[in-house]
Amino acid sequence: MNPGALILLMFLGGVALVAVVVTFLFRTIIHKLRLEGVVQEGIIMTESGLEFLRFFGFGKTRVKYADVESVELLPFYKGPIAALRLRYGMSARWIGTRLFNQIVVIKLRGPRMFQYLLATPNDPSGFAQQLKTRIEVPPGR
Repeated sequence: MNPGALILLMFLGGVALVAVVVTFLFRTIIHKLRLEGVVQEGIIMTESGLEFLRFFGFGKTRVKYADVESVELLPFYKGPIAALRLRYGMSARWIGTRLFNQIVVIKLRGPRMFQYLLATPNDPSGFAQQLKTRIEVPPGR
């Protein structure tokens, strides 16, 4: 075997080993932090509100149902058009786990860093319908 092929084989073996170790570490961290459902769906509904990943997957962010103002469905092909036209401004958070799926647009109440959450859950229409039924009207309104 010539030295070039041996070097290439060792390099590719090293890359494969690093990929396996990193994947194992990420899966272990996700399991220890109990983020499996959020990682798979992007956004999930709990009894008290919505949960989604923070930036770079460092924990979960929770939003109460009382803080959700409205929910709408957007076909996927309208998503990039709406983003380019800045329909949701600069305060939109993309939580996309599925490409070419309907987008659930969630508008949040009050001053926040992100006024809109754009998510692509497994069943967008079911998710939007269930979220609409869980939205609470805040007291005094």
